[in-house]
Amino acid sequence: MDNSISGGSFRDVIQTAHVTVRQCVSGEVRAPRVPLMAPAAPGRLVDRLPVRAALDRAADARGERAPAKVVVVTGPPGVGKTGAVLYWSSLRGADFPGGVLYADMSPRGALQPADTRAVLESFVGALGTPRAEMPADEAPLAAYYRHLTAHEPCLVLLDDVVTAAQVAPLLPGHPHSMVVVTSRLLLAGLRGALPSSEPEYVRLAGLDDESCRELFLHSAGVTALTQLTEHGRELVRTVVPAFAGLPAAVRIAGARAADPLEGGVEEFARRLLALPTVQEALTVSDDPHTYSLHQVFEDSYAALDPAAASVFRQLGLNPTPEFADALVDELAGDPDTGARVRRTLLGGNLLERPAPGRCRMNGLLHEYAGTLARADSGEAGAVAARITDWYLRRAAAAEVLVSSRWRLSHVFREPAYVAGVFRTETEALDALEPDRENAAALTAREFAHGHDRTVCTLTEALRGFFFRRKHHTLWVEVCELGVRAAERMVAADARAGEAAGGDGAWGGGEPYGAVGRGRTGEGPGWGRAGGAAPGRGNSGSGDAGRGGAGGVDGGVPGGGGAPDAVLVLARCHYELAFALFDQGGAESVERARRQYGLALRQARAAGHIRTESTALEGLGQVALEQGQPQVALDHFRQALDALGDLPHPRGRALLKYHMGRAASAAHLHEEAAASLLGARHRFAALPEPDRYNEARALTRYAQARLAADRADEAVAPLDEAVTLFQGLGAPKAEADTGATPSAAPKEEADARLTRGDAFAALGDVRRAREDWQAALDTYRRLGSVGAAGARERLGGEG
Repeated sequence: MDNSISGGSFRDVIQTAHVTVRQCVSGEVRAPRVPLMAPAAPGRLVDRLPVRAALDRAADARGERAPAKVVVVTGPPGVGKTGAVLYWSSLRGADFPGGVLYADMSPRGALQPADTRAVLESFVGALGTPRAEMPADEAPLAAYYRHLTAHEPCLVLLDDVVTAAQVAPLLPGHPHSMVVVTSRLLLAGLRGALPSSEPEYVRLAGLDDESCRELFLHSAGVTALTQLTEHGRELVRTVVPAFAGLPAAVRIAGARAADPLEGGVEEFARRLLALPTVQEALTVSDDPHTYSLHQVFEDSYAALDPAAASVFRQLGLNPTPEFADALVDELAGDPDTGARVRRTLLGGNLLERPAPGRCRMNGLLHEYAGTLARADSGEAGAVAARITDWYLRRAAAAEVLVSSRWRLSHVFREPAYVAGVFRTETEALDALEPDRENAAALTAREFAHGHDRTVCTLTEALRGFFFRRKHHTLWVEVCELGVRAAERMVAADARAGEAAGGDGAWGGGEPYGAVGRGRTGEGPGWGRAGGAAPGRGNSGSGDAGRGGAGGVDGGVPGGGGAPDAVLVLARCHYELAFALFDQGGAESVERARRQYGLALRQARAAGHIRTESTALEGLGQVALEQGQPQVALDHFRQALDALGDLPHPRGRALLKYHMGRAASAAHLHEEAAASLLGARHRFAALPEPDRYNEARALTRYAQARLAADRADEAVAPLDEAVTLFQGLGAPKAEADTGATPSAAPKEEADARLTRGDAFAALGDVRRAREDWQAALDTYRRLGSVGAAGARERLGGEG
């Protein structure tokens, strides 16, 4: 056995049969951005002096403690916990130079906890770390988050926490940081979950009558009680207790009273008192909130014009209480009507503005709107279908812009379905970003309703967005639902075949690929295998490392005939495997290996060579990641053979690229060089030359030559790679699922770092340091962990 190592400069070297290497955190890596994630604070806050004083005391005493201080603000739904905390943070946020981090800890509704790992991903991303470089597993990710927040005190706002376990991983690293938790629950287990920090609890009660009256009059546009008649003042004093101290009810009632067409404050108060349930609101002492809010909601809803009332009901069926303005436009029928409806609902405090282009309903109001919508089951089914189609169309439109990889779902064979939704890839990804929870919640709802084909279509359509933006927790959740839905389809297929005495062909429901909804509520489904998506000419993964699996899955359509449930299952196993592999980490990669194996088995059963080749490529990627380069090389060769006569030049180029990587890792240096150069020429010869992957192939080729102790053969290809990367245009953060990126600053920095190593091996120290310094500057700007390696090469300087 040859244990020698040569070529370039090496630092720590570990030789062992089996080793587990965990990502370590370097002091070089600091958060490159100061996040300001908090939503807009309410413009006016009455009373709440006790909770503000308690938060002030905790903030002012931070220097006296070692761990970050945790303050828990508790109270019933609708009492104004979020508003009070956001208002306080808007006043004190400047005291936290590390920034303000915010997360809705139950974005899908009351008592449905968010996944803490997904919150960590959003926090680490907001701090500036490229998502492709985040640690894969939750514990290392939490440690990395603590490291990023260890340099400056920050304020962390965790809104509507459901369980104590959600809090501990989100404590920041700096001892003078502060965490403010809001919850309708007491979270008694929090003390046990935070052994190093004693949480402080602040109970937020309802507004007293005087504060309710002040807020009501302000919302109604009345500056002083003296503006009302004596009888009017008495009416206001009488009606105020019906609000039960809940700011949400007070603001909505004030907005109604402000409408001159409704008769003003006195007429509103008179009408409210005339309704029978007000007496219940005034007399039931144990829990009046439901009565009072229902009364105010009912009155406000009754005053809406038909268009606004219809949209209000429909929004109650959105998966979460937050949504895009564009959804309001869709439900209203056109943008002009949507704008008018938004003005009405915002003016009536039935909607609020968490961010530009976004609307949000109070959680209780969202539940009330949903109750109204579900009162008519026919309308509710049609509205739910319309909402699902709207999210699916946007996801599919983004997927088409991100990549032109081969897809199974019929919606990708209908250009009109996605035409004109978005103009550019960036616009599409930015539009889907704030709706990621809606997408995952929608998929879960469709699964719960048994709409299996829609679930599988969503799984495929959301892949480009999730891969590009690296929301792995939600991505895996969606893909797991896709697999379960496809398994149900296979089972139904088998039952139908048995009942018919046939061979198990699809036997129920509407045909695959029906765009629109049938009687069962199913939406756009799976069409004939072989539908090529419109979009950019490149396909496949385009990534030679993490996320590279699936590269042969793009480009020219193949196969034929209507897909059966077995092929749908194969594709869903593949989508889950792809997500798990991109997520990274030993456990996820091993799960990806199993899913790729299942995809291979089902693809062979379905006789679909493209999916068979794709699954083999994925197994090769996994084997390479798990340190088995020879096994990987065998899988890549099988994947290439599996393509047979299928015309797929890009897929073959990517497989050659992967074969070169595997051969290099197996120390088959000449085979690696031949494969990587061959891949480079194949990328250049595509109908639309893929300059990005050309440059990556050249970089890998140079690294292989360095490993073969041939530094003299590495410099020229790296010169060419740097030039190609520089010619790609506008910056792009990450490799994608198939489309040639506009630019690749991280990959260019990698090429410069490698070229510096080549110069060092050739004894040209000056040019080596120039390249290492250029790489370090880029890594720092991107917040990349690669900065540590570049700085180490520079001897700790730079």
